[in-house]
Amino acid sequence: MARTKTADRLKDALHADTPGCLWIIRFDADGRAEPGSAADIDALGAPRAGFVWLHMDLTDVRARPLIGRIATLSENAREALCEPLDHQYLEYSEGLVSGALLDHERTLAGPASRTDFLRFAIGEGFIVTARRRPMNSVESARGRIGRGIAVDSPLALFELMATDLVDELSRMANDVGDAFDRAEDLIIDGRCRKVRPLLGAARRDAVRLSRHVGGLVSTLARLEDIEDDPQGPTDNELREMAARLVQHTESLGRDMQSLQDRARLLQDELNAMLNLETNDRLYVLTVVTTLLLPATFVTGFFGMNLKNLPFAESEEGTVYATLICVVAASLVLLLMRRWGFTNDADAEESRPRAPGPASRPADESF
Repeated sequence: MARTKTADRLKDALHADTPGCLWIIRFDADGRAEPGSAADIDALGAPRAGFVWLHMDLTDVRARPLIGRIATLSENAREALCEPLDHQYLEYSEGLVSGALLDHERTLAGPASRTDFLRFAIGEGFIVTARRRPMNSVESARGRIGRGIAVDSPLALFELMATDLVDELSRMANDVGDAFDRAEDLIIDGRCRKVRPLLGAARRDAVRLSRHVGGLVSTLARLEDIEDDPQGPTDNELREMAARLVQHTESLGRDMQSLQDRARLLQDELNAMLNLETNDRLYVLTVVTTLLLPATFVTGFFGMNLKNLPFAESEEGTVYATLICVVAASLVLLLMRRWGFTNDADAEESRPRAPGPASRPADESF
């Protein structure tokens, strides 16, 4: 099934010399790929051994007229390939599978965080895909085919792209899980201030991925409910492919739900730690304020411009007033310690408690 080759056998397919077309790849009956030609576009849908993959660039204004002249495409398939979209969807009618899946963009550095729709239309003997920006699943599938992977049908090619899409989502989910691990380590170490930006970014990525995966699961699940011809070989192949993809995506969906639950637990734990930290600071502030209250009263009392104030005529009045402040603060501190306001947790636990009522012996009768 797989033939490993280091060279890209399909470099010539990237130069289709057809306006609006990125590449034309022709597959023989054994699933081996070779560069196609413009003549394959006019022959789409005709009985043939193998199939053709036509990939369109929607940023080229000439792509829409080219898609419009493909007679084998239904009106729904043309809308899926060309019309503006705001959600993932998939439909099966008139023997054609068409729709759009949300995928991540592909850059020279690899998959990016930005997303766009991969549009497709699949029929007997062909698959047409279209995009506005390079899509990771398409580029990954084309690279694997160029290295010798054999694909025996359009549905198998679609499954290959969808599997690459799900694998990339799984990798991103693992990255989010690693971010949660780092956040948890910081929380355990007590460095909560550093956790907030890290956990916030990780939760945002987790929410986006969860929405992406949830939409993908519900979209692919519709393939399992097709009712055109339950006995037809194409419908059976479609259902089997849908079952495999749904099983794969549902597993990823459960992982995303676990990440969501973990994110909420980490956020609750972070909030609890921050509340404890705030309470500790308020406690220190309260103690300091309470200790300074007597001194504030003394300085306010001796600051009144009235006659016959104590120590007003004394050369040592400042020293006496200072001593009164210190004594008053010490007295307040002594009272706070006596009442247990400044005891730590260990002292609180070690404080003797009043004896409880004596327990009745087990063998004592009423």
